[in-house]
Amino acid sequence: MRVSRRSVLAAIPLMGCAGEARALVNIVHVTPDGEGDGSSWANAASFAAIGDLLEQLEPGGQVLLAADRGVYEIGEPVEIARGGRESREIHIRGVRSSTGEPMMAIIRGDRAGEEGPEGFKLMRGASHLKFSHFDFRDIGNGAFRAAGAISNLTIEDCGFENIYRFFENTAGNDEGHASIDGFVLRRCRGARVERGFLRIRYNSRNGMIEDCAAEGLAIDGGRIPVGCALDDRAGRITYRRVVMEGFQQRNGEDYWNGDGFSDEPGNFNIRYEVCEARGSTDGGFDCKSRDVVLIDCVAEDNKRNFRIWSDRATLTNCISRAPNFRGEGFNENASSSHLWIGGEENIEIDIANLTIEDGDATPIIEFNHDVGRVKIRGVTISSPRVNWGNDENRIRANMLIGEPRFHQNIANETP
Repeated sequence: MRVSRRSVLAAIPLMGCAGEARALVNIVHVTPDGEGDGSSWANAASFAAIGDLLEQLEPGGQVLLAADRGVYEIGEPVEIARGGRESREIHIRGVRSSTGEPMMAIIRGDRAGEEGPEGFKLMRGASHLKFSHFDFRDIGNGAFRAAGAISNLTIEDCGFENIYRFFENTAGNDEGHASIDGFVLRRCRGARVERGFLRIRYNSRNGMIEDCAAEGLAIDGGRIPVGCALDDRAGRITYRRVVMEGFQQRNGEDYWNGDGFSDEPGNFNIRYEVCEARGSTDGGFDCKSRDVVLIDCVAEDNKRNFRIWSDRATLTNCISRAPNFRGEGFNENASSSHLWIGGEENIEIDIANLTIEDGDATPIIEFNHDVGRVKIRGVTISSPRVNWGNDENRIRANMLIGEPRFHQNIANETP
């Protein structure tokens, strides 16, 4: 049932004293079949009324969604245009209604169409909010969508299945941008993701994504899937212990795209710490931003495990394992490599303690240009043979500091 703004505001005085100014409350209650004002579980409000109820919630308050009373079926997003204050964020979360302990509330849309409905749509004013303990099913372009400029957003402990994107950052029609200043996505995991786990853009900054994982759905041609995508001028963002797997564009004509992680030239201060990218039809890590840093990262089973276009980049203690060219025998005009290095004249790339593992001596490095400076300090290679690709003389003369540690593997056997 759709609860209108007028009907909710008419019911709210029941929470306070009649004839007096409305008193703000600390908790509101929501159930799948709620029709009340949210003042208690017995008088719970509907899911669709959350945006209206926030106007009566004091900073630091909570919206509790009963996770043990059924599924929240949605056909359109809940628009939120209000939040808390600094150090007094409003927490919207799923709970067991009998005890108040955290419990995943299932929110289910209908992806019968191209994308399906969004979940929470965060408009300008929806700052200082925290969401936790939701399980999204059959959702379209954003279980969470930032549609206006906001700040201090936290999303934790969520699951998802059969979605287009988990987090989307696209301005609404009346907004010039939807930049986010200060955000955390933590312990969010799921599968059957069509387009990507997240897309963050505009001037968004000061973000942390940690302990998250997503498994993609293979797309046949058409749109390009990316597990985690940064764009525009987003910066000061750290990924920590994030795993992206299986983001594939099959039959992409002469080049098959699909990346685990990507950042663009306008992004800045991007860090990947202990992250993993597997099973992409293009890059595991496709990095174009200046001063990008990758530490203790693993890229495996991607066409090109690490694609580095950045003017300056640092890779430390990273592992490249078993690149996989899925377009072989089709129409794709490309090749596999452990590292693919693009960029222009002034690139400076510092690679330290790199580990290479494969069973078929895939080329270790491919270059898109004959310019720039690359330093390789400390390499361990487990392969049938050492294969530096077409630029072995250049690598050994100008880039390689010290001989690699080589361990021979049996051909065609992946370690």
